[in-house]
Amino acid sequence: HNRHGSSSGSSSLLYSSNKSLHNESNFKENDAGLSKLAFVLNFNVNITCKEVRGLKSIPTNRIVYCTMEVEGGEKYRTEHAEAGKPVWESLAEFPRNQILPIVKVKLFMENPGLLSLHDNKLGKLSLQIDPTFNKTNWWIDMIKCKYTSNEQFKFKLDVRMEKTTKS
Repeated sequence: HNRHGSSSGSSSLLYSSNKSLHNESNFKENDAGLSKLAFVLNFNVNITCKEVRGLKSIPTNRIVYCTMEVEGGEKYRTEHAEAGKPVWESLAEFPRNQILPIVKVKLFMENPGLLSLHDNKLGKLSLQIDPTFNKTNWWIDMIKCKYTSNEQFKFKLDVRMEKTTKS
């Protein structure tokens, strides 16, 4: 009995300590190459498409919309708006565990033809953000696509990245 007394007490303490660390870290037993003591930071990337300026050559009754994505995640799409008043309040929230995600926003015009399969991409932007990134009512130039004229398109966006807290 004496022989196992002190050593089994400390090893069971070590085991329960490692077990609780493992349980709190959200890892599965079968994750290859990950240490049980590794940790993951979780973030929310929030993007709100608000407005587009510079659509002068597009008929005002044409329908436009935006798509928003964080690289490697799903895409969100704004509601439709007429080109004469391209205004939205579409919030997309992306849970991520990347520290430097790439945000992509694209502007499309619906193709009115019955046989058309794809809408026309008017412009796009791509930016890499970090956990301190927080811009509100931010006007940013878009890269125009081949369909567009010489006009300069600008997006008005809210872009924020914040660390999520676990409850």
